[in-house]
Amino acid sequence: MKKISVFLVVFALFTGGLYAYEPPQGGQNLFLFGHPKFITSANSAAGGGIFSEGSYSINMNPALTAGLQCPSMDAGFTGLFDEKNSEIGGAMRLGLSYPTRIGVFTGGVQGVFTKLDEVPLGNIALFRLGFSRDVTDNLFFGFSFTGGMLSYTPAEDSYMAGDIGAWYRIRELLFLKNVRFAAVLQNIGKTFETKGSQKYEEGVTGFPGFLTPKAGVAASLFDANGIVVGVSSDIALPSLKNILFNAGVQASIKDFVFISAGWDFNVGEAIDYKDKDPVHTPYIGIGVRFSVNTAGNETMSKRGFNETTIDADGLWQKLGGGVQAVSFGAAASFGVKDLLPPDISVGEVRYE
Repeated sequence: MKKISVFLVVFALFTGGLYAYEPPQGGQNLFLFGHPKFITSANSAAGGGIFSEGSYSINMNPALTAGLQCPSMDAGFTGLFDEKNSEIGGAMRLGLSYPTRIGVFTGGVQGVFTKLDEVPLGNIALFRLGFSRDVTDNLFFGFSFTGGMLSYTPAEDSYMAGDIGAWYRIRELLFLKNVRFAAVLQNIGKTFETKGSQKYEEGVTGFPGFLTPKAGVAASLFDANGIVVGVSSDIALPSLKNILFNAGVQASIKDFVFISAGWDFNVGEAIDYKDKDPVHTPYIGIGVRFSVNTAGNETMSKRGFNETTIDADGLWQKLGGGVQAVSFGAAASFGVKDLLPPDISVGEVRYE
């Protein structure tokens, strides 16, 4: 294991130096457009301050879905509005996770359509497939593969890359509860290139950053009387040539209302766009969780889906260059998660 770790570090340093890194603004966050859960969880590889898991989790860390016991589905939309140039763009996302005895399989499709001057990504179609498995209740591993196509007249290009992730939990650490650590190696393969289109600024390179190591930590600070407050923090190194920092705080009331706030900081864009609007992009999100009794539905009942839990979320985020993002989405879990271990007892045997 030690030799493998050393090899990965050397490989990352060598290959990272072969790739220039100067993505278009917003390019590094390509996979975060389409569903509010990506942002309200602070893009946390550890699952957010208040742990959240679903089919959408694969975009942050492919290991996060390993704890799912019930099928999960998500759908969302993000609208992008350039208030300075009166331009609009958008993104959408649809995903599904299905647990089996050998692990959890997840798939999703995503579309990003933005030719805004400040977020010049073009028209992009993506699909993602992943597998995850729990080693123990507190240790998860997972991997995913993403493929996609980009069209930005006259440029056309493809994306073919994978992610590998791990997740570890400690139930209590000092005054913290549900402490989680995570590590992900993202974009292992070919990312989008921007050659061939005059729409991109001179000097702009491909996106997202090839070979991006990322680490995150999250924990609950307060849990009493139905109120839970958690925090998370992540750091990523795209192509080992930039630093991205994410921090967020989440609060839940009676496991019904969820409030999220936080900010992202892109060191590279802060230097390159220092004369423009601030690039530390704050956000605020709100969501509700409710359950629907589906026991009366014959089709759902036959599959053991007697109850469906639905999360409905909304998000506002200020991006750089005067662009506003508004996102809405829902995530559903079909069935009831078993939170209690089996009660096994040995009866008394009598011989007469």
